Amino acid sequence: MEAFYSVTLLIVAALISNIISSTFDKIPLTFFEIASGFALSFLPIFHNYSLEPEMFMLCIIAPMLYMDGSRTDMSRFRNSLGQLFSMAVFLAIVTAVIMGFVFHALLPIVPITLSIVLAAIITPTDSLAFSSVTQDIKIPKDVSGALETESLFNDASGIVIFNLAIVAYVTGQFSLTSGLSNFAISFFGGIIVGLIAGRIFSSLQDFLISKSMDTSTVLLPLSLMSPIAIYLIAEWFHASGILAVVSAGILQGLFSNRLRLTATDVQLVINSSWQVVNNLLSGIVFVLLGVTIPTVISQMTSVTNHLLVELLLLSVVLYVGMLVIRFLWTRFNLVRLQTDHPAFNSSKDSFIVAIGGIHGTITLSMALSIPYTLSGRAFPFRDEIIFVATVVILLSLIVPTIILPLMLDRKAKPDEATFNSFRNQMVDYASNRVKQAPNIEIADRNYVLDMLASQKKTGHTDSKKIRVIMNEINNIQYQAMMDSLGNSETDKRIANMLSRRFVANPDTNGGFGQKIKLTLRLLSSRRRSKKVRQKITDYRNSVAAKKQLPEPNGDNTPNNKNALFTSRVEFSKRIGELRQNIDDISFKRTNEYLDSIESDDNVSEVAFARSAVTFRRNRGNSQNTAYQKDLLITALQYEYQFVSTQFKQEKIDKTLSDRLNQSIATDQMVYLQSLDGD
Repeated sequence: MEAFYSVTLLIVAALISNIISSTFDKIPLTFFEIASGFALSFLPIFHNYSLEPEMFMLCIIAPMLYMDGSRTDMSRFRNSLGQLFSMAVFLAIVTAVIMGFVFHALLPIVPITLSIVLAAIITPTDSLAFSSVTQDIKIPKDVSGALETESLFNDASGIVIFNLAIVAYVTGQFSLTSGLSNFAISFFGGIIVGLIAGRIFSSLQDFLISKSMDTSTVLLPLSLMSPIAIYLIAEWFHASGILAVVSAGILQGLFSNRLRLTATDVQLVINSSWQVVNNLLSGIVFVLLGVTIPTVISQMTSVTNHLLVELLLLSVVLYVGMLVIRFLWTRFNLVRLQTDHPAFNSSKDSFIVAIGGIHGTITLSMALSIPYTLSGRAFPFRDEIIFVATVVILLSLIVPTIILPLMLDRKAKPDEATFNSFRNQMVDYASNRVKQAPNIEIADRNYVLDMLASQKKTGHTDSKKIRVIMNEINNIQYQAMMDSLGNSETDKRIANMLSRRFVANPDTNGGFGQKIKLTLRLLSSRRRSKKVRQKITDYRNSVAAKKQLPEPNGDNTPNNKNALFTSRVEFSKRIGELRQNIDDISFKRTNEYLDSIESDDNVSEVAFARSAVTFRRNRGNSQNTAYQKDLLITALQYEYQFVSTQFKQEKIDKTLSDRLNQSIATDQMVYLQSLDGD
């Protein structure tokens, strides 16, 4: 039960942090989460709390990095392989070695191997911390891309250097050949294992889809468990589990479109679940950091004040030293080793790269993974190394939070008007694509257009506009009826009958003048009733003659009854054909009219009218729900496509893009559930 209470309190703390952050939006959410964790540390259940590094990396970091990898922009990633190796490998090694010697020179009491252990711990950058601190800052695209790529892959470099330094200290020996081989196995082995394992899971997913087993109860657990399984497999091969889940996530991103197109409703559940899990784990990460800080500080109580101050100053020196190395590395164009054009051509960009190397919980988890004992005795300088690592983490969070807003503009948060404008454009784009699609039944098309129109949420529906539209629709229907009838007396008789029904129909919203016109037509037809009856009799006689049946003479013979029955069947058949023809022409013309008048000012009214005529058309008929579902999925894919295009063209920022995508996902879930319910 203690574990249950602990997890519950961590979730509650993350929830409270989000509530507070929404009020004080100028302060990054990360600091509220750390503060919430610090408050939790005063509860008895969290006294002397310490992260379990392996469980932390397996259950929290692995799923989050897998998700980050799946969201990687592949076009940018392919063009930044030079940046990846330059910053995630070479810069990490150079930083760890130089800062290790600097720390040893300033505090000779700490052996060089343990100094490099500390430097390796503070080398990896944290993509989660970077995203949190810079979410409201306009960072140049090349800079943010380089920092995000670096933070995904340099963890492995830090971990390998850390492990080699620990082994060197414990054994007293260091082999360059062994170190390079271990590094190659860990780094490249992690990537290879991740790609292979990721492809296996992707193939399994495709197999389940092909066998119609692509339900959310099957694919969702498989998706959530994939990063954990891939991490364990990589670690079993002594490769980097971190790099394995990142590379598997990138591969999953490549195959995500296949799943989206074949099982969109299931993909919606998976995406929504991952969104919740990712946000929850992100909050827990920094809450745990806040919970751990008091324990780290309490372990320093046995240290003298002089040493404590010295460690604080050394922490500042290490942080500044890393800034200098990162600045020079980018300023002298060492970021892109295989291109002629430098990635960063200004001191400003180089400085942003320098302070953008933010450290987080991966650094702390590495520090906490240092063994407690060595040969039955306490591991030397363990508490001091953890303390310095914690201070560096806090400095890397605080400094960019203060400096970046002074150097760069804040992202303009889109107001409701901007969001509504782009949402309307998004719906219009999808609606037009649906209207332009060939070979779609108008009734099915109208159902989808009605669904899309409801996304605009234009507010109150104007009843006067509806009456005007419906009056015009009635005129269109009447004209379609007149155009469909021929000149024969039978057609005229049918016209009179249909006209009477049209006038008497309580659902008819035609104007007074229209009904007067139809009434006069009825009176005129009655004056000609004798002529009409005579011509109808002639028509029946002609039908009987063609069928070689006796002419109707008023007698009650069987032959005469058959002739009357036959003529009535022919007449009823003609009525059915005319009605169907009238309905088809009327429905087509009505929808053409509604399409022609639809605008942002009458979306609700046109949607109401379109829904009404479609309902009248389909009354008593079964609907193809499966086809409507597929058509709706296609329309929503058009909306996703619109948002993606607008984002790539930089017409909207990531915040607005995420909000629009979330809006589509929510509507998609509601619409598909309504169809399934039908």
